[in-house]
Amino acid sequence: MNIVVHGPVSDLGRDLIRRELPPERFTVRFSDRADPDRPAVLAGCEAIVVDHAPLTGADFAAMPRLRLVQRLGRGPFDISAEIAAAHAHGVPFAHNRSGFAASATAEYTVLAMLALPRRLVEADGYVRRGGWGPDNRFDAATADLAGSTVGLVGMGRVGRQVARLLRPFGVTVRYASRRRLPAEEERALAVGYLPLPDLVATVDVVSLHVRATGPDPFRFDAALIDRMRPGAYLINTSRGPLLDQAALVRALTEGRLAGAALDVFDPEPLPADSPLHTLPTVILTPHIAGRTRQVAEMYYRCAVDNLVRLAAGEPLRDLVPPAPVEEVTCSS
Repeated sequence: MNIVVHGPVSDLGRDLIRRELPPERFTVRFSDRADPDRPAVLAGCEAIVVDHAPLTGADFAAMPRLRLVQRLGRGPFDISAEIAAAHAHGVPFAHNRSGFAASATAEYTVLAMLALPRRLVEADGYVRRGGWGPDNRFDAATADLAGSTVGLVGMGRVGRQVARLLRPFGVTVRYASRRRLPAEEERALAVGYLPLPDLVATVDVVSLHVRATGPDPFRFDAALIDRMRPGAYLINTSRGPLLDQAALVRALTEGRLAGAALDVFDPEPLPADSPLHTLPTVILTPHIAGRTRQVAEMYYRCAVDNLVRLAAGEPLRDLVPPAPVEEVTCSS
C-alpha cells in the first residue's frame, strides 16, 4: 500500500513509521509542497497522514486512489473544510480525537501559572545579562500561586485536568462554561461555578480552555479583558483566534494586567513585528502545550494502527462524521 506522510514530520514520527510499517507491505513517502516529485507521489497515494499542514481541494483531486486521510493534530486552523473535502471525494477521514494531549496541555497550564507570578522567564534573562543580588526588582514583584484564585474558562478534558492538578497548590478554582457541571462533579473537582463576566472580574489568573470553531465560536474579547481584575494574568493554550490579541497588548502595556502566557496565536506563526515580542512579562511558546514525546508517539501509533487496519480490510478507528460509523477510539 502506498502511503504519503504530508508536511513536516519529527524524527520520532519518521522512525516510528519506518519501524512499524514493514517495507514489504507498505511504501512510505515523506513529502511536502516543495517535493519536485509531488504530483507523481500524490497520484499513487492510497493513504495520507497529515499533521499541521492542511490539505486543499487540489490535493484531493490529485489523489484518485486515496482511501484514507489520517490526521494527527488539528493545527492552528479549522479542519472542517478538509473533512468536507474528504467526504466529498468519498474518502474516510480519521482524526486522533481521544484526548491524548489533555494531560500535557494541563501540565503546561499549571507550569505557566507558577512561572508567571514568579517572573521566571524574565528572571532567567536577567541573570544571563549579568544581573544578580537580593535587592533587585524581583523581590517585590513576584508572588506565590498558593492562596490565589484561578479561573478556568471551559471545563472539557483540559479544564478538568487543570483543576485536578491544582488541588495540592492551595488555590481556589472557579470555572465558567456554557454547560454547568453536575454538583457532584463540582465537588469531586473542588471547583465552583461563576458566570463568565463575574469570573474574569474576580480571579487572579484566567486560563482559556474552550473551542474557537463551530457554529457559535467563543471569543475572549476586549470587553472581557477590560473586566479582568487589575494585576491578573491570562493564559491561552486553546486557539489563537479566540483571544483579542490587540486588546491584550493594550492591557499589558497600560499595566492593567501583570502578564500572560500564550502558546497559540492569530496568525501562526506569530509575526516578527508583533508587539508581544517586546513585553517582558509575556511568555511566548510555539504551539507546544499539547505536544510532548509521549503525546506525539501516541498520535503516530494510532495512525500506524489505522494504516495496518486499512491494508487488512479491518474497521478503521476514530472516523469523523458524516461517515455513519460506530464510535470507536484508539484508546478503547
